[in-house]
Amino acid sequence: MLVIHWSPVNNSKNILKNGIRKSQNGVYCYPVTGHLSLDRWWMKALKRFRRDGKRYNGFIFRIEQQDLPAYYGHFMGATNKDKFEKTINTLSDLGREIQKTIIWRIGESTLWNTAELQKNDIDYLMHGREEISKRPDIYKETLADTAFMEYILEDYQIVLSKSIDANRIIRVIPPTEQFGKILYKNKKQRYYKG
Repeated sequence: MLVIHWSPVNNSKNILKNGIRKSQNGVYCYPVTGHLSLDRWWMKALKRFRRDGKRYNGFIFRIEQQDLPAYYGHFMGATNKDKFEKTINTLSDLGREIQKTIIWRIGESTLWNTAELQKNDIDYLMHGREEISKRPDIYKETLADTAFMEYILEDYQIVLSKSIDANRIIRVIPPTEQFGKILYKNKKQRYYKG
């Protein structure tokens, strides 16, 4: 499974040389979905919540069995300040947890415009499975729907137990669509115009 770890741009050189070092709780990362807006959601959230003016690069790598145990779930209660358990011990368990989250949201969405949504004891996972058995294509349609996938996964994260070696980083995503020479050229033009 490919994931992305966001870090301030000024850490990039060190990460590419030494890898991603875990914090006291581990390495925070997020599933790569292939939807640009969702994959960059955490970068925007970090900028918005931290308000430190920093720009962030994303580092894509593949999770391996050696990185586990891991935590997967909502970010509330699983920040650097919190203590939490890492209950996921295999890659297949991690895949099942993400799949359950998607099915749970499908079940929730089937009840959006009904009175049942107001009840507290609803098993959304069961409703999701029933909806998938009625309409087998709904799971694939959900994965292709950017807005719905953003709703499903925007607040979810994975926290790994081990640091990630630099040679495992597959790609670096810059904070904007423009990077390298284009940014330098634009910066130079602003300087001479101003």
